[in-house]
Amino acid sequence: MLMHRDLLRAAWRLRKPCCVLCLALAALMLGLGPGAVAYAEPARPKIALVLSGGGARGAAHVGVLKAIEQLRIPVDIVTGTSAGAIVGGLYAAGLSPERIEEVLRSTDWDSLLQDGPSRTRRSQQTRVDDRSFLSREFAGVRDREVNAPSAMLQGQQFDLLFRNLTLAVSAIDDFDKLRVRFRALATDAVSGEAVVLGSGDLARAIRASMSVPAVFAGVEIGGRLLVDGGISNNLPVSVARELGADIVIAVDISTPLRSREELNSVLGMMSQLTGFLTARNMVDQLGRLAARDVLIRPALDKIGSTDLQGAALAVDLGEQAALQALGPLAALAPVAPPAVASPVGTEQARASNIALEPFAPIVGFVRFANGSNLREDVLRSRVSDLVGKPLDLDQLKLSIDRLYALEVFESVRYRKLEENGETGLLIETVPRSWGLDALQFGLRLSTERRRGSDFDLGIAYEARALNSLNGKWRTELQFGQTTMLATELYQPIDSSEYWFVNARLSSGETLRKLYSGGFALAEYGVARTGASVALGANFDRYGDIRLGVRRYRGETYLSVGATDPFPNYRFQQGQAFVALELETLDSPRFPRSGSYLRVEASNSLYSLGADSQFDQIRLRSTIARSHGAHTLIGQLQVESTTGGYAPIQNRFAIGGLFTLPGYDLEALVGQHALSAGLTYLYRANTSGLLPLYLGGSWYAGDVWDDRSAVSLTSLRRGKALLLGTDSPIGPLYLGLGHSHGGRSVIYFTLGQPWF
Repeated sequence: MLMHRDLLRAAWRLRKPCCVLCLALAALMLGLGPGAVAYAEPARPKIALVLSGGGARGAAHVGVLKAIEQLRIPVDIVTGTSAGAIVGGLYAAGLSPERIEEVLRSTDWDSLLQDGPSRTRRSQQTRVDDRSFLSREFAGVRDREVNAPSAMLQGQQFDLLFRNLTLAVSAIDDFDKLRVRFRALATDAVSGEAVVLGSGDLARAIRASMSVPAVFAGVEIGGRLLVDGGISNNLPVSVARELGADIVIAVDISTPLRSREELNSVLGMMSQLTGFLTARNMVDQLGRLAARDVLIRPALDKIGSTDLQGAALAVDLGEQAALQALGPLAALAPVAPPAVASPVGTEQARASNIALEPFAPIVGFVRFANGSNLREDVLRSRVSDLVGKPLDLDQLKLSIDRLYALEVFESVRYRKLEENGETGLLIETVPRSWGLDALQFGLRLSTERRRGSDFDLGIAYEARALNSLNGKWRTELQFGQTTMLATELYQPIDSSEYWFVNARLSSGETLRKLYSGGFALAEYGVARTGASVALGANFDRYGDIRLGVRRYRGETYLSVGATDPFPNYRFQQGQAFVALELETLDSPRFPRSGSYLRVEASNSLYSLGADSQFDQIRLRSTIARSHGAHTLIGQLQVESTTGGYAPIQNRFAIGGLFTLPGYDLEALVGQHALSAGLTYLYRANTSGLLPLYLGGSWYAGDVWDDRSAVSLTSLRRGKALLLGTDSPIGPLYLGLGHSHGGRSVIYFTLGQPWF
């Protein structure tokens, strides 16, 4: 067989068709049947497509593939690194260039570039935590040691995306048996050596190749921790040569090194250091190109490695560059489509049709590889009813997102199994290696022109998976405008977390200002110590309802000012309450879609130890709708003392940027309060580390002490201009508010979500 292959190659090098024909006939006469011809090496040069890494610029690879198929240039081998491994791996798995382009255009990159699922797939208890000023978890705790994750992202959502896209070939563990022979390049994180991945789990191989250190967590394969292949071999020409490539089509989309003028930031310098590693191995690989090889470098000057929104342009630029460079190779295009069967068999045939006919087997069973202390029925309750139905990838993603939302797993993955003629799923949960418990830190800073500056500094420790039903114990410590120590237990009662109990102990004090005529006359403190306990029920992931009691005792005292507004005032508080909370907002910081509703009714009762008896009701609602970069947010806040007379610590307050612009925060206090507003936000940038929002708002509202004085015809009005961004330590809002009476207030707030 090798002799025939060598003869055919020699004939090609002579560039004489008659020689090729004669040698092919000779091969048949020497005993090679039709089946052998199907498996034989092509009677032409073996062509390899080599795709480099380059982040978001890798979308240009899709354009190159489109040009290759348009010119009908045969490709026998694909090798790729990082972005090249993604595009090359999907192509080898059977996705057409058009299908890959569709994935690039339709993917929500904002949601993909975070591990956690959308807020709509989390329990209401975790969504409530989002409204505190504490930032996202910054460290874990394991064996009494504080540990940070190895990277900013674990790649959970990328894992799931690659798994879904390669599902049809998941049973193939030899990459030579894909539609096109494929190799992904990764780097051993310990030795720095290049690792060529040619077998195993295709989705995991792709993930390993794109794992930029410190950004994406490494992937363990074969006992080695693997990271981005660009560090060791960003353009794997040598790998293509080892696989027998005669002609190499190399596509270089790597980011050029920065100029002296561009090295003006920490991020720029870090990018330059990474570029040094890539550039050195690129020189070696480019030196391996021969005269008849083709090097394609699309003009991607305007597209950065993180510009995910520039994918469509990169595809077009890649196609244009390839059409200009690949003309000479069009002579290798076959005269007619091959009539012989694929040597790979049904799996490869299925892979080649994946874009036209998605593979949806009937699910016969679902199993778990559970590495946590949670009961299996707790995990199974989060999984949709998949058994006995065609595999629905949307339902499967919903199930995996719900499992990941338990906040105790580093990753949740699935694999398709074939056993006794039955198709099933194995869902594997990997506990967080840096510790199940979590530490959070936060800073809230608020500045107003007349009110001055307020700040709060807080830290929280949350112990997770306390028991097999995933009980949580959270302790918070806060200093500043509010000083507080609180500890809270959230304990599901059943495996589905439908019923739960919630208990909280707290002691703290809050400073509040007393206003008159728009000016603060005094600042007084409200201190209280006590507890609350509630029985609740979750409505799937839409919200919850809670029924409980609160019991506190406290006092007010003068902090700043000449006259104490509430001298020697002590109080006892005992309330029964019921609270309903429903939410589909995608974010409490800068929401673009969804709604929020909270309604609470409470009764202060002598029988519960209260020193005054009164009834109150609170309603707060937010609705967000977007079209492109434009968002409208409607807000309504209604609070009323419906019976009796509430003491100072239980009265309602409005005022500030997001309840009544032009007034200081909580400057208006009364027994009844109303605030209604409409906010417009425009997202000025669609790429980069920090989203920028510009907009304005209009509000109307007021407070009253007597119900008979409540009137909607003479509400106070305010409007504001807004500038904001969602930073890693919390949302930042800068506003200029103006009230109807000609008052203007400048607002600056960091850390506290307001929607």
